[in-house]
Amino acid sequence: MLDHRDITHPDLGAVRVFLVRRADSQDPKGCVAAVTGSGHALATTDVDIYENELRFATPESDTTKNTFVIYNPGRYDGVLVLVPNKDGFEDIGWSSPMEHYRGGKLAYYNARLAGPGGDGRYTIVKSENSCDPSCAEGATTNITLHWNGHEYLPAA
Repeated sequence: MLDHRDITHPDLGAVRVFLVRRADSQDPKGCVAAVTGSGHALATTDVDIYENELRFATPESDTTKNTFVIYNPGRYDGVLVLVPNKDGFEDIGWSSPMEHYRGGKLAYYNARLAGPGGDGRYTIVKSENSCDPSCAEGATTNITLHWNGHEYLPAA
């Protein structure tokens, strides 16, 4: 186990979230797992990581009640957002292992957290490379994403 945090889930009460490095894998794999105070295991999320590059944000949650985990599959950091729902947490939205590099519905590769700000919320700063004329020479743009109650989007 790499780390754990106790959070207050709005529907399930006390939940302990674990960050684990899977020992049974030849490739570095991490896992985000959670258990309710009554011992009910919630759905897990697997993630490619470089060595032990899986950690909680500090603080791990903000006023949205979302919990944030930083992962690094080998080049850039990414942000996983654990959004509470009645059964545990929303699906991160990865459809294949390579999604760890592209991101998902609630996973942002080549991104970092900013904040929490004066409103008690984190924003996610996502970097995108134009790859024009090549990725090595392309311009990098930073896009700040804000929580709208359902997802992280650029400010309107």
